[in-house]
Amino acid sequence: MYAIIALMLFACKTEKKEKEKKKIQTFGITTIPMPNTLVSGQSFPTDSTTINTWVSESKIVNNLETNTDIITHGWDIWNALTEETDEKNNGQPLRRFETWYTPQDIQKSLRAKTSNTGLRLSSLERFDTGNLEIPHQNQHGLKVKSSDVVGFVKCDPTSAQHIYNNELYFFEVLKSMIEPGKIANIPAFPASSVLIKPVFYPLTKTDSLSPNTYSLPAWPGYHDQVPMDSIIKNGFGSNYWNNDITITTTGETDKEKKVFSINDFIHFKLSKTQAANIINVIDNGQAKEGDYAVLVGMHVNTRENRRWTWQTFWWSENPNSPQSPSSSTIAELKPTTLDRASKHYSMALAYNMISPAQPYYEGSNSITEEEPKKESIYAYNPYLEAGFNADTFDVSASSQNPNNSGGNDSIRKYYSEGYQKVGAIRLSEKLYEGGKLNRVGIETNCMSCHGQARLYDVKSIKDSYQYYITDQYFDLNAPYFKSSVVLDFAWSIQGSLIYRDSISK
Repeated sequence: MYAIIALMLFACKTEKKEKEKKKIQTFGITTIPMPNTLVSGQSFPTDSTTINTWVSESKIVNNLETNTDIITHGWDIWNALTEETDEKNNGQPLRRFETWYTPQDIQKSLRAKTSNTGLRLSSLERFDTGNLEIPHQNQHGLKVKSSDVVGFVKCDPTSAQHIYNNELYFFEVLKSMIEPGKIANIPAFPASSVLIKPVFYPLTKTDSLSPNTYSLPAWPGYHDQVPMDSIIKNGFGSNYWNNDITITTTGETDKEKKVFSINDFIHFKLSKTQAANIINVIDNGQAKEGDYAVLVGMHVNTRENRRWTWQTFWWSENPNSPQSPSSSTIAELKPTTLDRASKHYSMALAYNMISPAQPYYEGSNSITEEEPKKESIYAYNPYLEAGFNADTFDVSASSQNPNNSGGNDSIRKYYSEGYQKVGAIRLSEKLYEGGKLNRVGIETNCMSCHGQARLYDVKSIKDSYQYYITDQYFDLNAPYFKSSVVLDFAWSIQGSLIYRDSISK
């Protein structure tokens, strides 16, 4: 009798433990991958041959993409990223992109893997969407106003697994790939890989206008309201926009009064940990648990072709008639399946660097008999790159100035300045006539800049610098890539490096 009672009690305890275990497991965040079919019916990943056909048929008007297939694909990806899932965190439903891994998640798993080689990335329990940091490019942009914009990189399950399997965040692993005088490359990301950089504006008492209302700088576009000489010197960051809108967390939208509901934004409430972290990274940070963070921008790139696809999104006061680097042509193809908040974002695209698209190797920025016209394609995010002045690209990093990020020095060791001019006439190896030399953040292209991602044989992580460039064509076998490992267009790898052999370094 006692044996039966004991057995029953043991069974009850076991059942209770199993229920508790299941409850704990459901509390963690499960990553939701990209759908196999996008809202337009196009498959994901889309075959690179198809995408390259679109690129060959690209047509640029006012330095912006107008190809219907490319624009539709960009909106397809946005629709997938912003779809709400069944996952929740802190009582809030999560959109697809919010369920993905941050570099910190992957770093944590890699460190654990050193003592448990059988550990899987999927074993990581995640109870937060990630801490918000000042974006790397805003740390390096010399004049950009970055104090109020924070974000994180997110890696879809495919790209995260690729980084984890190949240990690409370990400094020593990348260093081991470098061969003097040769161009090394990390293992290429799979075609279904997606890397994104969402950036948010925390609504704290610093920006409060009155209870439940907050001020936010909104992109006005660039229409010569600030002289280009000033932008060359200072950039065109939000401190020059002079176009604030009001966000109400309890009221309704009144567009004529430039008042917008919190529901017009993709947003979430900060956890206690996230708020504490923001206080540490923002000047005069005043964040507290429960404050809203609104999405103001997002870079998105997919590895569906060799040079990736590039689209960038930002919150727009007038999403149906947006300012450059978006357009009404782009806005008109927005899918109807987007929810209220997701519809309020505008998009710019860069599926090639300049028009017409150049080959992987031995292309040119200058015109030829076969290509008598070449022009820039601009695709930048107002909340990330607009504040970059000319020094951002001209002044190279060094041990004395580690926060600089100019890539022009690297290029001009091998080419003249004229080589970088889009649409110039080449008269000789060093002499070019005419053309457009892009110099500042509002003259950038995601593909051109991210294609510079590389690591030289430096002694420590702090010596691994970034090399930003404005819109221009570059050769994948450019001589300045020699004696480095090229990072497959992923600056986020260089920005997420950790030591494997000694965490204390």
